[in-house]
Amino acid sequence: MGLSALKPRFSVLLVLLCLIFIGPAHAETYTDADRTAIRGVIQAQMEAFARDDAPAAFGFATTALQTQFGSPSRFLALVREAYAPVYRPGSVWFGALKSVNDVPAQMVHLTDSKGASVLALYVMERQKDGSWRIAGCQLLKDPGFDS
Repeated sequence: MGLSALKPRFSVLLVLLCLIFIGPAHAETYTDADRTAIRGVIQAQMEAFARDDAPAAFGFATTALQTQFGSPSRFLALVREAYAPVYRPGSVWFGALKSVNDVPAQMVHLTDSKGASVLALYVMERQKDGSWRIAGCQLLKDPGFDS
């Protein structure tokens, strides 16, 4: 299966992200520990990308996302191709953690290799053991910064 075959599978994520932007916001119910843990997971995955450590980066994704990609190498290849600002960010700044329709989404402001601002929306999922994993990421033009 080629990388282009994986793109239609992101339609579920796109619908979820639309809900984040247009759905009614619920009161945030995340603790400081949740915020720290979520930020830590995202930072650790970016550090794994920086080392080209596909198994470690893959390990921060939810089981559903891992199943979708099938292997750490396929996951890393797609990130390199379609998520370059996440793979090799110029700068990283963590924004708000939003709770919309009970779905946590961490906003991360990035610059790409050319200095353009990008907003990465990380959809997070709490695991049964209370830990957090990344359920998806969408890159958008960063509305908060001009490049």
